[in-house]
Amino acid sequence: MTIAFRPLAEVKMMLEETGNDVSYAYDDLVFVEHTAFLIQFDDTSPQNLKLFFNAEIDKIESVALENKLVSAAKKRTFDLINSGYFKMEQKEDAEELELVFLPRK
Repeated sequence: MTIAFRPLAEVKMMLEETGNDVSYAYDDLVFVEHTAFLIQFDDTSPQNLKLFFNAEIDKIESVALENKLVSAAKKRTFDLINSGYFKMEQKEDAEELELVFLPRK
């Protein structure tokens, strides 16, 4: 079994440069404080990052945030790709949340 390299420390520093902090990292996902967006590592290349915005975020806010993130990503040779939206839903009869990915609008 091969485990893909994921440059979490570099992504963390990139996010800190934009005024954001990592709240939780799990497998290929990086959750950011306030859940305005999350980042998913792309296993095809450690330099490819998928950006998903919270489905409830304001469109104007998401554009400004995306521009700031793309600029910071380029400085660290990441390719940040806007990949759509996500929402979190409470699982029925459970204390777990389900993460649902939605296509770009």
